[in-house]
Amino acid sequence: MKLIVGCLLSFLAFSAVASDLRMLTDNHPPLHYQQGSELVGFGVDVVHALARQTGDQVHMEQLPLLRALHVAATEPQTAVFTVLRTAERTPHYQWVGPLMDAETALYAGDTNTHPVHSLQDAASLGRITVPRKWLAYDYLQQQGFRNLYGVETPEQMMKLLSLGRTDLVVADTLTIATLAKEVGLKPSQLHYQMPLMKQGTYIAFSPQTDAGLVKRWQQALDDMRRDGRLQQLKQQWQIDQPTL
Repeated sequence: MKLIVGCLLSFLAFSAVASDLRMLTDNHPPLHYQQGSELVGFGVDVVHALARQTGDQVHMEQLPLLRALHVAATEPQTAVFTVLRTAERTPHYQWVGPLMDAETALYAGDTNTHPVHSLQDAASLGRITVPRKWLAYDYLQQQGFRNLYGVETPEQMMKLLSLGRTDLVVADTLTIATLAKEVGLKPSQLHYQMPLMKQGTYIAFSPQTDAGLVKRWQQALDDMRRDGRLQQLKQQWQIDQPTL
């Protein structure tokens, strides 16, 4: 009975200060992507679950990630999900998370016969293709790589791999299978080489958003993690299972 009363009081407290929130995200299956006329995915389900618990109303929009981050850095009651939290981004947003961990790795196609076990191995190969706007591109540049080939989109990256025009590509272990499928590559034609980065993913709220609201969302996420609902969503979307 005390638990029920406590949950009711918590819900009423959340509802008393409910807000309308603009939630921005990009196309990144299975985290968030368009299916027919609606957005679906792990991140979408988490945001909806958090909003139900806090009593807030959310209005979701798809935008390119960098544009979404720019909007969220300047407009109140706005957030972006799911976002990698970096040292450079941290002071510009208020953070809720982590929702999950993401591993970014190097992958080779069938034409590459040289196994990659280290960054030194990767740096000695002919070409590594990466979208220029990805954090992995900046990371490899900082490591002194001179064999990077920057492209605009992950689709362009995977197309080059399918044509045998690049030795390695970079992708997270969660979405690599989807990217491969989009250009007609089979899972057997992609070969995991080595991890590059492992980072937590977050919801990034604008600095103008009320800090109390952000605290409520973090509390709601902590509740989801504690009672197992977050893990259930991970299992539903196979988040903890590498796709290749």
